[in-house]
Amino acid sequence: MEIRLAKEQDLIKLAEIERICFPAQEAATKQQFQQRFLAFPDCFLVAVIEGQIVGFINGAMISTRFLIDQYYEDTSLHDFNHPYQSIFGLAVLPTFQHRGIAQKLMNAFIDLALIRGKKGLVLTCKKELIDFYKQFGYSCLGVSQSIHGGVTWYDMFLGLESHEMCFIPMQYYHLNKCSILFQQCFMQEPWNETWTYEQSYQRLKEMLLSPYALGYVLYRDNQLIGMILGRQMTYLEKKELWIDEVCILPELHGQHLGSYLLQQTKKECIKLHIERMVLQTIRGFLSEGFYSKNNFVEEKHLICMSCDI
Repeated sequence: MEIRLAKEQDLIKLAEIERICFPAQEAATKQQFQQRFLAFPDCFLVAVIEGQIVGFINGAMISTRFLIDQYYEDTSLHDFNHPYQSIFGLAVLPTFQHRGIAQKLMNAFIDLALIRGKKGLVLTCKKELIDFYKQFGYSCLGVSQSIHGGVTWYDMFLGLESHEMCFIPMQYYHLNKCSILFQQCFMQEPWNETWTYEQSYQRLKEMLLSPYALGYVLYRDNQLIGMILGRQMTYLEKKELWIDEVCILPELHGQHLGSYLLQQTKKECIKLHIERMVLQTIRGFLSEGFYSKNNFVEEKHLICMSCDI
């Protein structure tokens, strides 16, 4: 499954999913989706399975910790600089429900809010869904003032702590910034490689779409500054992480951010019962010394070999 930012051509499908999943008096129309997408296209995420959109999540950035009905109707109230990310709708096609898709969409939306430095996420839900949202850390603030659709709603709020450093799993929607970071890193000394954006994007995309991909991104002050991407592999009874790419923004080298990235990745590997990390680097480059300082050792009985075809 892929989670990505929505495209304008997806709106017809989103309106269809909305119509299927919500009563007519609550569902947004195609025209409303178009108006919202024009106002906040970077606040629409879709879940895609085998090329089919099966679910979505969206919402404006707002100035209050409560959702009022005006937000649904007036897109001019959205402002990227507002402190709270609202959620207007979270929907998954009935035939794809109970597979964890809604949870993945919500977690990806929370990640985006963290990255963007938001103070919290705001939504309203019906009474029977309060426990569903509590699993993500939302608190119920009581009955909402909203009369949207003529039903009783409950205000839900998830507060986000302000983190200078934010280390989160890499998702498909990170590819754009990760590709730029990859270019910046490997066009510098000592690599001096001539990557285009398209080439770096394609390489990272191929890695990330592997069913065994495991990657993380590092943000500081809402800026992407690092990434690590590899594959989970089995070796006899053990699980290993084969690291393909590690990048830190070149102007931040020497600030121990690469070591921080590796240490955080090791902690995640422990949670996943991964017992070993493996990588390749060029002998004699500064990267060899960096990895040595982070407890990587040369395998004397192995050599790296390649063959041009």
